[in-house]
Amino acid sequence: MRTIPKTIYWAPFALCAAAHAGEPKSYRAPRLPDGHADMAGIWKNSNLTPLERPQEFTQLTITASDAAALKAQYLAGTGGPNQPDDPGRALEDRNIEPIRGALRSSQIVDPGDGRIPWIEAFKGKSTALRRTVLNAFDNPEERPAIERCLSSNGAPPMQPNLDGNIYQFVQTPSTTVIVSEFVHDARMIRMNGTHSPAEITSWLGDSIGWWEKDTLVVETKYFAPSSSVRLNARYVFFVSPQTTVIERFTRVADNELNYVFTVTDPTYYTRPWTGETHLLRSNSRMFECACHEGNYSMRGILEAARAQK
Repeated sequence: MRTIPKTIYWAPFALCAAAHAGEPKSYRAPRLPDGHADMAGIWKNSNLTPLERPQEFTQLTITASDAAALKAQYLAGTGGPNQPDDPGRALEDRNIEPIRGALRSSQIVDPGDGRIPWIEAFKGKSTALRRTVLNAFDNPEERPAIERCLSSNGAPPMQPNLDGNIYQFVQTPSTTVIVSEFVHDARMIRMNGTHSPAEITSWLGDSIGWWEKDTLVVETKYFAPSSSVRLNARYVFFVSPQTTVIERFTRVADNELNYVFTVTDPTYYTRPWTGETHLLRSNSRMFECACHEGNYSMRGILEAARAQK
């Protein structure tokens, strides 16, 4: 009987060990004293990936050249070549950032077309809806709350602005707080709590949270009717006192929080819709946002609208 050389005998085990060593290890977030994942600190929500998929794209995953074209489209503004936006309007250098390792054409991943599933009355009318919102001049209350310095990008689902996309997370066993630099809102999330009565509404909504393993899950309801409009240069959508937003925060790296959000409201949408993006660790300092321009300019805005009629 031939003796098998030891080098041959151990070779398969060595190969298995080498292969196992080459596999990516799952990330384990640092722990808080209560054992939950530590998400405290300063994070930046600057991803330029559009909320909705532009009509020219049919796939979720895009190439680097596609991403460059989308960024150029965003920086071109919405006024057209003969109506340039203010110089230097892009105060932050933002990019289409990879989500789960891939460049994407939209944050929305469900429905599969990357579009908001509007009810029939609003379907295919996003541009018209946005125009209607921006051309409402009958009274100050009709103007978008963000224009009047009355709402922030801290309201869920959190979406980036042209600037001021810094957030601070503060965690205790009973409360998680998300503070937005823009308009300095602090969203208080009661951990393992119950919602306030439906009759109590607010711009930020009423948030409760719980842990599913290392994922922080936040449910928000009861948004105020006066904060229904959510818009920026590229999208518009609505929330109402009937809206429910579920957010899922998972720390997937030392410098990254995965952020998944689902919006449900039969008032406006035929079905729930889900988006995914991320927040990146930032070394920036959070500064005071003393927003008041919208309040001072409101008289001029309404007077100019009346002068045009």
